[in-house]
Amino acid sequence: MTLLRMGILALAVLGSGCAKSDFDWAQGENVMLEREIKEMPDGSVDMRFVSLVNAPGEELYKAFIDVERHHEFIEGVTESKVVSSVGGTKKVIDVTNRVLGRPNQARIEWTFDRDNKRAAFKTVEADFTDNSAEYQVEVSPDGKRALITTHYHLRDKGGHPFPIHSLKQGVIDGHIAAVKSIKRRVLGDKKGEES
Repeated sequence: MTLLRMGILALAVLGSGCAKSDFDWAQGENVMLEREIKEMPDGSVDMRFVSLVNAPGEELYKAFIDVERHHEFIEGVTESKVVSSVGGTKKVIDVTNRVLGRPNQARIEWTFDRDNKRAAFKTVEADFTDNSAEYQVEVSPDGKRALITTHYHLRDKGGHPFPIHSLKQGVIDGHIAAVKSIKRRVLGDKKGEES
């Protein structure tokens, strides 16, 4: 459940890879515009979220991939420290966040495709989960808004007191908090303030 508040980041954020040319950019902001959850035969859970955010897409993507500073602006993230970095395309981060009220530590590998505004993470090391996610930010034609699509794969390794339905809800809550946190960062608001 590691990057609940981050990545999930919500920024949460990547997509299906195809532009939504017929998308209605005039509709109101909605951090949970679409939500799909599918339980897999192996016990893992695939989740897809789409968020429409009233903030410049280019800036949202830049904040989202600023993973070493997520502790400064993502709700629930208390520490994010770079372990290694390969150019601007890959970073390994040690992160501490709160999952269902408890501290959680993990080592996460992030990869970035800046040209296509994509990012992805996978868990390298964590006690209870082995999660991964892919994010896509699509900038509106006027540049003032963004569509963030997240594909999240939750793999519970057990050994903790939380049932899978609680972990799924934690991912959903973390995604919403991450999207709102990234928006606040872009708009210049401080961590913890509502936008």
